[in-house]
Amino acid sequence: MNEVKKINDSLVLMEDFKKEQPSFRTSITAIDEFGDVLFSMEHNMVVLGGAITVLEKMWNVRSQLMVDTINNIADIDPAVQPATELLPADDYVCLWGVGIGGAGDAFGSVRDVKYYEREIGQNMHTTQMVPFRVVTSKLTGDDAEKYWLMKDLGNGYYAYYGKTFESEPFIRSLWRDGAEGEDGTEVTEDVYMTDRTEDIETFVEMHLKLEKKDIREWFEMNGEIEQARVNTIGLFTARKVANTGGDGYHYENVKLFSKFNFDSEPLQHAKTLLLIYRVYSA
Repeated sequence: MNEVKKINDSLVLMEDFKKEQPSFRTSITAIDEFGDVLFSMEHNMVVLGGAITVLEKMWNVRSQLMVDTINNIADIDPAVQPATELLPADDYVCLWGVGIGGAGDAFGSVRDVKYYEREIGQNMHTTQMVPFRVVTSKLTGDDAEKYWLMKDLGNGYYAYYGKTFESEPFIRSLWRDGAEGEDGTEVTEDVYMTDRTEDIETFVEMHLKLEKKDIREWFEMNGEIEQARVNTIGLFTARKVANTGGDGYHYENVKLFSKFNFDSEPLQHAKTLLLIYRVYSA
């Protein structure tokens, strides 16, 4: 079974702490292999660490508040983090991860994302990030270029907690002239001469693919395949650097940029999900 999920964010660096509204307006639409909409909802939360990274990069200044990295929190390459005085010039949104702490067992029990969260699946100070892959030997070939943030579990298994996007992100600018739920027409270079009155929206689009082996191996290793599920998706900023000696690469300074909780998607039966993720500038 193949399903397509469409996720939209709006880049508005404002935060209403009293109402606990997300700093980025979002909408998420899930579409199955037949083109049917499975669900459509809001909101995705750009968390504190993501907002700080954006502002640091745009203004080239270091925030006094330092948000810890996934590397340190999850003990994944914690010793290779850059010095804190360095600006995140080479950090960008390049990885995503998944978790099981975003909702309870009952339908409609989705947990709110808190602006101050720094982890996937954070619930009552317990991290519930789960790996995409759990294998008995380190990945090689194409898989080694797709799955990252490897951790030796110490029991003969290696877990991979990060994954790259299915394709390169791209930016689009559209007139808001489409029917409800549909994209508008492309904005052209002569837009400065236009007499049109519709608004324009600009966004970056990323494609995230959850494959049949993803996540399920973790539950199989723990003898809980009937509990296989996902209910949290997060985007990470990071920088890709060469390993000491030039043998391969790793990601460092990995920080949670945004997070979306939803009702659990069951994975006890193998399926492929394609997520179309958009981040809007306004």
